[in-house]
Amino acid sequence: MKDFGNRLRKLREEAGLTQAQIAREINCSHKVLSNYELNKREPDFSTLNKLCDYFNVTADYLLGRTDHPHHYKEMALSEEAQELLRLMEALPKKYQIDILRYSQLNVMAFEYIKKNKHHKPS
Repeated sequence: MKDFGNRLRKLREEAGLTQAQIAREINCSHKVLSNYELNKREPDFSTLNKLCDYFNVTADYLLGRTDHPHHYKEMALSEEAQELLRLMEALPKKYQIDILRYSQLNVMAFEYIKKNKHHKPS
């Protein structure tokens, strides 16, 4: 959970708040919050929930399981992206993984083509 402390500190600093201010808001001590940010201590579920609520982020983001701080359902997505997600959720996990891998390959191919269009040999 190394990402936890780093992400917590980043969120706090981006909000322009001190450890003491956050500690007061979530009802813990300044030292406890400092230990979280230094990855010396991990929060219990209740504290994790308070931190997620306070910073309006998901637990998955704070725990380093995703780089997206907000759940995709709360994000402003195009209608096409929303439809794609609805379709993906209806599929078994195996098919979701296959589609994800296929999509990643397409992105790599697109980036390769885009890069080589700009670097034509003389």
